Amino acid sequence: MDFTPTPIAAPLDDYLREVVQTLHAAVNQGMRRAADDPKAANPQIADCEDILTVIMAGNAKEWLDF
Repeated sequence: MDFTPTPIAAPLDDYLREVVQTLHAAVNQGMRRAADDPKAANPQIADCEDILTVIMAGNAKEWLDF
């Protein structure tokens, strides 16, 4: 099967890469804080939830201003 990328493919890949990196950073920071005080990780947990909610909504055109 041969796929021709759509014009949105490259910017979407870039956007999702940034999202994954941001999510990874929030998880890492939350885990470090949770080791000392589990409640201190609540802001990072909320950030992760917000990021995942946006991604799961799947409105790529809104993310990329298409």
